[in-house]
Amino acid sequence: MPQSHPFQLIAGHVALDFANTLDNRYIRERQVELLSTYDQFIAFASECGLVNSAQARMLAAGGERQAKLALERAIGLREAIYQLFTAAISGERPPSEAIETLNASLSEARSRRQLLWDRKEFVWRYRSLPDQPVNPIWPIAEAAAELLSSTDRARIRECSNPACRWLFLDQSKNHSRRWCDMSVCGNRAKAHRFQARERGIVRKSAPAG
Repeated sequence: MPQSHPFQLIAGHVALDFANTLDNRYIRERQVELLSTYDQFIAFASECGLVNSAQARMLAAGGERQAKLALERAIGLREAIYQLFTAAISGERPPSEAIETLNASLSEARSRRQLLWDRKEFVWRYRSLPDQPVNPIWPIAEAAAELLSSTDRARIRECSNPACRWLFLDQSKNHSRRWCDMSVCGNRAKAHRFQARERGIVRKSAPAG
């Protein structure tokens, strides 16, 4: 069954939260894969509201081989959109392979969408949800594409903590947010600055040898 421990959904956008599911990405010996099993991927999709509890149970009860392939697809999409988001931050040309990976999921997603009447309004829904393990990939791919093609692309940021560097959408009024989570990386940076000042004070006050 999906894990009970919640993900840290601090990015302000589902596709950015998805990109953050490889923790300590740039510190190989400390890397933590948050999607090491298909059940964890379903737990992520459930926490983000991409599937409901009944759909999550049905997906988790599927075949092992299909689940493994779906997880590989999910990881491949995650790495592609991470490359696209970091390219958007740096202003560099994104890798063509990453664009192709995202487009493949987009094509599949859009071929599965249909317009339905739900009570008092029209809504878009995916056909075959949740009988295929890859289904939660589709809304993530569409969310990533919508963000990349919108003006909000300019608000994608990377956490200023070198050991973190999670992505987030800067929705602050003056667009000056620096940390993925002020209570974690922001406070940690403050503590480091305080300790550095204290060490400086101690060195200055120490008697000459």
